Amino acid sequence: MKIEELIDKAEDLRGKGFFRESLRIWKKIHRYSLNKSDINLALEALIALGDLNRIIGNFRKALDFYREAIEASEILKDERALADSLSGAALCYKALGNWKEGLNQIIKARKIYKKNNDKKGIAFSYWAQGAIWRFGGRIKNSLQCFSKALEIFKTLKDKSAIAYTYCGLGGSSRVNKKYHDSMRYYKQANKIFSKLNDRFGIAYSYCGIGNAYRMLNRPEEAEENFNKALVIYREIGDIVSSSYTLWSLAMTQIMKEHKKDNENFKKAIPYINLAEKNFKKCSDPRGLIYCKIIKGIIYYLKGEILTYRKLMRKALETAKKYDFALEKKYVQDILEEKYKMPPNIP
Repeated sequence: MKIEELIDKAEDLRGKGFFRESLRIWKKIHRYSLNKSDINLALEALIALGDLNRIIGNFRKALDFYREAIEASEILKDERALADSLSGAALCYKALGNWKEGLNQIIKARKIYKKNNDKKGIAFSYWAQGAIWRFGGRIKNSLQCFSKALEIFKTLKDKSAIAYTYCGLGGSSRVNKKYHDSMRYYKQANKIFSKLNDRFGIAYSYCGIGNAYRMLNRPEEAEENFNKALVIYREIGDIVSSSYTLWSLAMTQIMKEHKKDNENFKKAIPYINLAEKNFKKCSDPRGLIYCKIIKGIIYYLKGEILTYRKLMRKALETAKKYDFALEKKYVQDILEEKYKMPPNIP
């Protein structure tokens, strides 16, 4: 198979959500580029390896590839590759909790995209910035960036990018307590992803729909959509987004079991234990905060108040360390008894 055909195959697999399969092919392409001393192909491969490792949760490894790509881009004076590498690095910093450095990186990338009049790159930078602001808990800024991205992607008629931006708007709308808006965005995204056969996008939007149902106090419909998402996530080997789905499913189970005066939480605990294991594996501090919150809630409902307070204090300490505004507020409000237990936080 010619190298061009191999690249097309790898990208087709990536677009359909077969990330690990795509990663294996890009590793071959990278080795080929080094054997042939093809520097430009090597750079392309480095960025792809960064992207794919980031998607499957290997954030530190992805960051190493992006850093190497940044160095190569500067040597080759390839500004498009430099901007793409900076964008990828920004999302890795975000995932690892250093969202403020992520902002610095994405702003650098956008300056390059603007210099080269790269509209798709500019739109992506706004999408990434929206995701970073969302991670830091600055929701007004997040919604503004996602809206800018959507406006540009619509002019470009990029259906996939439009759908992912709807997901971004859906998530930020939910934490902004606009639950019906969130549902609408995620359903629009799901419709597009289904037509494109984007399995990751389908799963991602199912999770968002589930969370909207959860916040609307419709746990059965929430659970149905979370399970749909998990089936697909397991098929494609995702551990990052699926772990947030597991957390949401655990929260839904707690709501259901508590409502029935059954506080053994036999269904919720395995979900949260697996989510915590995965968050540790991919070094996601924000995910681990949510795990501490939900475990604390369970201990509270079981009457083990000392353990509850210990977990909540640890969660608050981490939220303050990384300056996660939303998570910090959630923990403080729970400790100050501003929520009715169990608290259905967005």
